[in-house]
Parts: sequence; C-alpha cells; structure tokens
Amino acid sequence: MAATAPPEIQVYASFPHAVALGADLNVHPSNWHWVHCLTLPVETLNALQFSQRPHKWIRYAIGVVVGAEGDLSSSPDSLNVVDYNAVLPSESAALYYHASDEERRRMFPVDPDIGRTNITSSGATTRRAQFREDVAERDGRTCVLTSLEEDLCDAVHLLAHSKGHTYIATYTQRRSHGRTCGDIVQDIDSVQNGLFLNLFTHRALGKDVAFLTTPNFAMNTSDIDPTAPSAEKRCTAHLFQPDRPSLLGGLGAPPSGSPLRISDTPEWPPPILFDAVYAGAVLHHFGTQTLKDEVTVTWKGTFDPGGVMTAADADHKAIMDERSITANRAQNQAHERGARYQARVAPDAFDMLMTLPYIRVPPKELKAMLREVEEKAEATERRRVQEKVDTWMKQITDV
Repeated sequence: MAATAPPEIQVYASFPHAVALGADLNVHPSNWHWVHCLTLPVETLNALQFSQRPHKWIRYAIGVVVGAEGDLSSSPDSLNVVDYNAVLPSESAALYYHASDEERRRMFPVDPDIGRTNITSSGATTRRAQFREDVAERDGRTCVLTSLEEDLCDAVHLLAHSKGHTYIATYTQRRSHGRTCGDIVQDIDSVQNGLFLNLFTHRALGKDVAFLTTPNFAMNTSDIDPTAPSAEKRCTAHLFQPDRPSLLGGLGAPPSGSPLRISDTPEWPPPILFDAVYAGAVLHHFGTQTLKDEVTVTWKGTFDPGGVMTAADADHKAIMDERSITANRAQNQAHERGARYQARVAPDAFDMLMTLPYIRVPPKELKAMLREVEEKAEATERRRVQEKVDTWMKQITDV
C-alpha cells in the first residue's frame, strides 16, 4: 500500500491577465484566473506556531503576498468564508482567496526580487551613513529585538535599498488604503524604511526572519498572544527556520514570538513595510514557482525589477544625493573650523602635562613658586642681555 503524502494546504488567489493600476484595471471575470500561490505543509505550520488561529495567519500571509485584503473560501466560485477559529485539517485541502473589485484595483503583489540588493554609488554611501545615524538615534542605538549594543547592529532597510524611490513610493501608496499619510514613504533612505537590528537578524531578515504587526486586517494581537489585549499594538518576531534560533540574535537570542521594542514616533516604519518583509519570507518558504513566474511576467513593468530607476526616480535620487553631499560638506567644514579654533585657544598637550605636578599645590604656595620662577627667568634674561652688550662693547673698543 502506497504511503500517504503528508497533508498540505494549497492556497490560490486570482490574478489579472492584463495589469493596469487603479481604475484602469479590468475587473471583469474574463480578465482573471486562479493561480496556485502557496503550499503550506500542515506539519510545518504546527511546528512554527505563528498563531493560535492558523487560518487567520494564512489569510494574512496570502493577503500580504497578493497585496490585497480578502477572505479565504473553500470554493473558487463562491465566497464560503472558512471558520477562522478552526484547527488545521488532518488531510490536504485547497483554499481560495477572494478579494472585492475595490481591493483588486489596489492590488500590488510582492515582487519576487524584493530582497535583492546591489552595490551603491559613493554618493549613496554618504546618504546611507546618514541613514544609519538617523535609524540608530530613533531606536536608542541598540537592537530593537535583543537590545544588543550599537557595535553589533546594522541600520537595515526594510524595502531593499536597490528597489529605489519609485518602487517604495508606489508600493506604499498602493498598500496604504488611504488610512494615513504617514504610511506613504517617498524616499528609500527614509528613516521610516529602517530598523536597527543585530547583525544575525539583519542577515536573515525577509528570508528566514520577519516581523508581524498586529492588529492587521486579518489578525488581532490576541491571535498571537492569548494573554494580550486584542487591540494592543505589537510587532512580533517570527523565525521561519526554528532549527536556527541564533538568527534572532546569536547565543541567548530571544525565542520566536518575541515582541520588538516599538518607538512611539511618526518616524517608526508603517505596518505596510513590515508586511513587505513578511511577504518576502512567506514567498521564500511557501511560494510556488507558478506564482513567481506569474508575478514576474505580468507585473514586471510595474515593479521596476532589479532597482532600475526611471528618469524621474534618477532625478529625485540625484537631488537627494546632492543635498546629502552638501550637508556633509558643511558639517565637515564646521568641524574643521572648530578644530582650528581649539588649536588657537586650547592649551598645548605638553603644557597640560607639565602642569600635573602642581595641580594639588595650594594657591598661595603656587603663586610664590611662580614669582620665584619669574625672578629667576628675569635674572637669566638680564645676564644674557648683559653678555651680549659686553661682547658688543668689546668689539667696538678693539676697532
């Protein structure tokens, strides 16, 4: 008798044959087809324990991958919403993600190359140095997950620096749902696109590690932590490789499911950027090649793959780089002026060293010592001058 295959959940979502953004998108059923997006082994989901209500997590996962809010159904033809409180099935199953026409017009699936990086120019390096400083300052100069000190941390771009300004602006505008202007990020080097993380987690971010923000359209915080209030704002670290706990911070790293230290400031990253990172990890571990091919071929003109910038993007980047270089130059000049001033007014280091033996001498005794030194110096100077005069007079007399 043949062995039974381990149960898995296949998740499908509807994609357009022809892509257009906004109102130009054809939402007629003839323009849409079902695509097998995710394959979720039940055993793996049980081991990861990302949520007390796994169907809610599946809804969130497919939602951030597709880039639209919707509901799970057991049928491709009608919206028979699943029981989100149910446990995972013991047999294989298929789920279909239904989105409204309004959500389809907002649709912006995750780019399969979302985590790819490339080498930046020297101008960009100057900007990235400022990016690190700004992110470190906002996050208290310690890792927001482990509290490791600054020397063991990086300022991490949530959306990869190589994606460029156009991509992050388009992505955040599409994903914001008009909730708040603060969700829209125009600059890839914005502090809102950064997080101060330990070096271990930085290397794994978006692949084996991601952060789940709650509440979101599919989950409350109590779905992650039953002891937490449903509406509590939280950002939870999830490790997609449970056999590699060091990815969350080396030896003594916090466990998967630990919360990040959130900064209560408008400069904190909007949830949609954390969603992008999470979508990348889901795609890496559970995404099908069918989905990757579909998105790459159909959406390639929208994504600007590989970080190739449009003319407008390049102009914006050039302006921002020039501003950064100018600011950096002004800062260096200010430091140089300060150094020159200090050189003029500050005591010489050797002089400071010579004064050390006299620091504890009482003021009256010190004054007496100084008078004695001055008198000796004056006597020495008088003798030197007198010797010069005597020599000069002798020369005149001998002529």
